[in-house]
Amino acid sequence: MNGIGRLPQKLNGHLILENIQETMIIADKDYRVQWMNARAIETLQPVLPIYQLSHIEELIGKHMDFFHSNSEEAEKLLTSLHTTYRTRITIGSQYVAEAVIHPIDTKDGERYGYLLMLLDFTDQAEAELEKERLIEDLSTPLLKIWDEVLAVPITGKMDIERGKKLTETVLEAVVKEQARYLLIDLSSLHSLDEEHGYYINTLHDALRLIGTTCLIVGLSSKMALSLVDSQFNWRTFSTVQQSISYILEKKNYRIAPIS
Repeated sequence: MNGIGRLPQKLNGHLILENIQETMIIADKDYRVQWMNARAIETLQPVLPIYQLSHIEELIGKHMDFFHSNSEEAEKLLTSLHTTYRTRITIGSQYVAEAVIHPIDTKDGERYGYLLMLLDFTDQAEAELEKERLIEDLSTPLLKIWDEVLAVPITGKMDIERGKKLTETVLEAVVKEQARYLLIDLSSLHSLDEEHGYYINTLHDALRLIGTTCLIVGLSSKMALSLVDSQFNWRTFSTVQQSISYILEKKNYRIAPIS
């Protein structure tokens, strides 16, 4: 969807970006930094000694994975990015920031580059307690519904670190329990954003490769609408009960009324 109206005379995109009081970085389609606003120059000055750089200008031309410890995972996500993505990143093992990345595309869908904003740029030590709380949110144990059926509730924010931990934990449990079905419960989420969708789909596809059927449950009407134009090939249910009925049918079981 295109914007409406006109920018005031003499007000261009460059001037707007310069006056936004957040760290703004523009990268090209090959993920290399091309421009930073004044706030970015000020914010990133303390980072230079960590990377043995003398001048802020040396950041121009650097790959965006320069700002992230997990470069392979970050580039894979950027390639598949179609809308705004938020994640928590560590810079130089001493600083953390909330990164907001948005692809810059033409009307025809051609990728021109990326806009990166770094919010809440803080010292690593100050953010460690918050990080531990976020990881604790993910430590909800997998639930064994019955033989060959496991369930995992999805709660809280999702980023690269938490997404990898979710995938590893679930796959390990599925193999150990020889589960044929895994229920991913989204009922605790208010909406399904890019981060959750990406990692749930990664888990879904990984489970399929080892022969386990992944069922997405607890889908609200709002989430269902957000999935209409997605490329996710999920089997979804609005309630856990519906998914259990589906499994029982596949097992040729019948629920008999209690007399």
